Amino acid sequence: MHNVWQQLSKDISDGITRIGRAIVAVDGRSGHTSSGIVWRSGFVLTAAHTIRSDSQLAVIGNTRKPVRARLAGRDNGTDIALIQLDDGLESDVAEFAADGGSLAVGELVIAVGRTRRGNIVASGGILSGLMGEWQVGRTRIDQFIRPDLTLYPGFSGGALVNSEGKIIGMNSGGFLRGKPITLPYSTLARVAEELASKGRVARPYVGLVMQPVALPDTLQQLSGVGISGGLMVMHVEPQGPAGSAGALLGDILVELDGQGLDDLDRLQEILQRRGIGQEVKATIIRGGQKTDLNIKIGERPIR
Repeated sequence: MHNVWQQLSKDISDGITRIGRAIVAVDGRSGHTSSGIVWRSGFVLTAAHTIRSDSQLAVIGNTRKPVRARLAGRDNGTDIALIQLDDGLESDVAEFAADGGSLAVGELVIAVGRTRRGNIVASGGILSGLMGEWQVGRTRIDQFIRPDLTLYPGFSGGALVNSEGKIIGMNSGGFLRGKPITLPYSTLARVAEELASKGRVARPYVGLVMQPVALPDTLQQLSGVGISGGLMVMHVEPQGPAGSAGALLGDILVELDGQGLDDLDRLQEILQRRGIGQEVKATIIRGGQKTDLNIKIGERPIR
């Protein structure tokens, strides 16, 4: 038994050391460092909420010597930031476990980070919660992964490692009041590619401010719409996609792309699935009558 535990302990320690070669510390000018994952040569992924400056950043890797870096792009919705290094970094590129669907509740996992001084640190536990795709505001995250372990200060932006010694995703304390959440590889890859090419994540937009409303039976009968609720237009961006298509204040949006709308999350799901530049048919109630508008989905402006 002693030899079994000794071998297990050694295997875990060796795995952390190997993974640690792709983990860095990121000085985001926020008063303390966070961790980061070497995504590609010259690029590091970290938690966006830990970055307070677009320039004069520093990354600390295996040599413990700070390397100057700058922000290539950030997406606050997914809490992902991409850092570009000004000089070379003697670190490995991370090896990710691309198949997030193979995860199971109760699986042993380890969070790996790096301190300001360049030391590798780790925290162990199990996967306590797994679900499918989830929505945070206007942001889609491909899988909900909740590890039951402690994310000590500086662990955000670091890696969660499975029993095969591969990185499942990036840990963040920026959701759920600081409780650990792991962003899956599929989300990291999708967002990082867009940040590398555009510096931002483009999100679909129709230019309407709406709120859910119930449709009385009389209005349903008058309009011929067999739907109990919709979204009332409270504000129209004059030059926005819906405004250009003829949407007016007071319209009630009841269907988009042939699907009923009972809340704002449903609207965002449809827009994200269709994508920027695509045209969708919107069914509205105006003055008690049903009518259709064709709206070309635009890109949400940068505020």
